[in-house]
Amino acid sequence: MNRVIILLLVMGLFGCSKSLDIQLEPEVHMFLSNDTKQKIPITQKDEVYVVLNEWLHENKDGWYATSGRYPGGVYVKSGNYGIQVTESKVVIYSTVTNDPKAIYIQEINKGELSAILNFAK
Repeated sequence: MNRVIILLLVMGLFGCSKSLDIQLEPEVHMFLSNDTKQKIPITQKDEVYVVLNEWLHENKDGWYATSGRYPGGVYVKSGNYGIQVTESKVVIYSTVTNDPKAIYIQEINKGELSAILNFAK
């Protein structure tokens, strides 16, 4: 019986999603996976900024804890966060230290953020 309760508690802790309210700073920097040295400034006037900011606003719920590194896509640095957009997911990184750490992830539909990914092509 105790094992069942512990299992249910563990499943509850890891199966629950979190709500995040990440707002982009007025100017952020974008990095492309194929050229990480190139720092591209984007502002509220740029389509990429608008698309990402709206998506973050509309998708505050459904974030899951994660760790590790994820290859590819586009990386946007804004304040204490890094936001990586790939074909199938958005990963939030903590950039409080010099080594960014993945902290949250959300799956996306293919093509959902293509305006951002097309910028990298």
